[in-house]
Amino acid sequence: MTKLNSTAKKIDTFFKIFHTLLNIAGIALLVGLAIIGAAFLFDLDPAMVGHGYNTVDIGFLELQIADTYAPDPHHVLKVMAVQSVLALVVCFFARLCVTCIRQILQPMTENAPFSSTVSTNLKKLAKYSVILGIAVNAIQIVSHVMLVLGYDLHLLLLSEKITHLEFFFTFDPTFLVVAAVFLLLSYIFRYGEELQQLSDETL
Repeated sequence: MTKLNSTAKKIDTFFKIFHTLLNIAGIALLVGLAIIGAAFLFDLDPAMVGHGYNTVDIGFLELQIADTYAPDPHHVLKVMAVQSVLALVVCFFARLCVTCIRQILQPMTENAPFSSTVSTNLKKLAKYSVILGIAVNAIQIVSHVMLVLGYDLHLLLLSEKITHLEFFFTFDPTFLVVAAVFLLLSYIFRYGEELQQLSDETL
């Protein structure tokens, strides 16, 4: 039990720091959205908001597009706004997941691993994992679609040496497996709670 208590405290400290970092990331995203909103509201020059509107990152590849073929900076700002909103959703549910994990660890730091709050928070964690997984997939797919359409990649990359382009937008369902594991663990801990309760009543 002493080892469990010590390990739980160390893991809780890690997630406490992670929770703070998520808060900072959320605030930074809100500030970024406010700046983009001000740019559209007051019709500011996009150069006052940021730079690199003619640069495209595709994995390990960075493309520098000529000014005559670069997309409208206002369109790029809209893409950034959509990505920021989706990232805020991810941050919000990531914070909820971290909160659940810390609430699961709390009874373990008190040498009570089969507390009634553990199974309840594991069920919540399973639900939040599904929402978080959908949000992460959404931000990736939306970002890729807006990147392809906004920069007209099919027109930029086609040439006499490249005759055909095909884009694949995949949905990663592995988060469902993670959620299923959390749900299974919630039933296991619920069963442990019942056994603990029976043991206490017997004593």
